Amino acid sequence: MSKFQELEQRLNYLLDLERKVVGVGFLRTQADFEAYDAPSTNKLVPYCRSIQQATEGVSVKLTIDNFGCPASAVALGLIENDDYSASGQKHANMGVYKDIETSKEIADDMVYCRELSFGIAIEPIEAWQSAPDVVLVITTPFNAMRILQGNAYFNGQAKNIKMTGMQAICQEGTSYPYETGLINISMMCSGTRYVARWKDEELCVGIPYEKFESMVEGLEKTLNPMELLEKKRKIIKKLAADEVPDFYDVRKRDNYFRGAYQGVKR
Repeated sequence: MSKFQELEQRLNYLLDLERKVVGVGFLRTQADFEAYDAPSTNKLVPYCRSIQQATEGVSVKLTIDNFGCPASAVALGLIENDDYSASGQKHANMGVYKDIETSKEIADDMVYCRELSFGIAIEPIEAWQSAPDVVLVITTPFNAMRILQGNAYFNGQAKNIKMTGMQAICQEGTSYPYETGLINISMMCSGTRYVARWKDEELCVGIPYEKFESMVEGLEKTLNPMELLEKKRKIIKKLAADEVPDFYDVRKRDNYFRGAYQGVKR
């Protein structure tokens, strides 16, 4: 079992994940792209649709010729931004913000990849042979809570969550975590919900790989104090099904909030 398959296994024991965790890597040159061992495609596909396919086990590598969404190509550093978008005029004219000033402020605050890339590799985390740059987890609010708790165990509070419901998978989920080294939460955007058909209850957690392994370990460290009884029972059932009952020491009635709601003692 590879290191990345093991990380996937540990996450699936700890969280009730319906989709595969996805790794994203930047391929800086044409030589890097050609050498990378993943299928390429001749199709035009939105970046977030490729992420959705990767959550179902499909690996791919993309160049600018495959990007169906120009905004994601800008966010990920495949092309430079144009003046029409950077000025705020594009989204102001679409009517998504009240005026050009608001639109320009949001455009200025977008965090895009500064270094240009020739292509992007997108694969389920279990398929990676070396560390990706960013990890995306498409999941429920409950699991997002646990991911934040796991991250906080080593890294403290997530102080700079950044979202507008625009460019959700490419900017909020990928380029922002990559450029800042910070975990981020995205509630998705209307475009990706249309293109990738995410469920209403799904959101995206973007994690720079440099924090991914410690987040998984933090999930393990906080299993007993943070996790709910019914969730612990599911974890125990998964471990039993794989015949590894001692993989985690799951203590069903050991958590920080046991007995905590009995009023204020004076």
